[in-house]
Amino acid sequence: MIPAFIYDFQKQLEGAVAGWNEVAQRMVGGEGKVKDVCAACNNQVLGQLDAYGKEMLRDAGLLVHNYTKCELTLEYDYAFMLRWLLKMSFNSSRTDGVHSALFERYVPFIRGLGPVPSRSQVSVLLYLARPEVLSDSRLAEESLFRITNGSAMLNPFLARICYGGIPGEQRYVLRLNIFGPAVFYIVMFKDGILPGDAASAIRSLKKSLQAQLN
Repeated sequence: MIPAFIYDFQKQLEGAVAGWNEVAQRMVGGEGKVKDVCAACNNQVLGQLDAYGKEMLRDAGLLVHNYTKCELTLEYDYAFMLRWLLKMSFNSSRTDGVHSALFERYVPFIRGLGPVPSRSQVSVLLYLARPEVLSDSRLAEESLFRITNGSAMLNPFLARICYGGIPGEQRYVLRLNIFGPAVFYIVMFKDGILPGDAASAIRSLKKSLQAQLN
């Protein structure tokens, strides 16, 4: 589910990677894969999306082991970015069955064969996690020093494909793709949501996220 280039990058620092497996309900090592994708789709169409995602993250300076900035400039092609984000989230949802039906209508788009979903169908928000300021005592910890290289700011690279929600919110499903400090919120609206209602939901979500981040 998480692209191979992310695993390769993490192994540069960690030597091995592990992550939470929702189905197994435990930490597992190694790279998760979806095995029922044909070779042509995986190597050509979907492989191109991972190549685009790698370039986008790299050019934004996100492929670093410790992101200490408090700002981010991200240049992107919206259609390519959305296809990539949906592809990863869809594959993740297929492992546990949660929300997988919501993605079916967007499979042609993910494969480059369908139109871009409207913002009242799918929207994307990006938030940047701020670095933690380490105390003098924690600066000396070997495990942290290996990541920070002596910097007082800690914002280690991690990758997660998951989902969340806002209590009481029924208009959409919220999926998250996290790469380092960059948190991509994929807002997948349910059928029948009008553009005005979708815009209102996005405004409410922004307020909720801002309140949590502050």
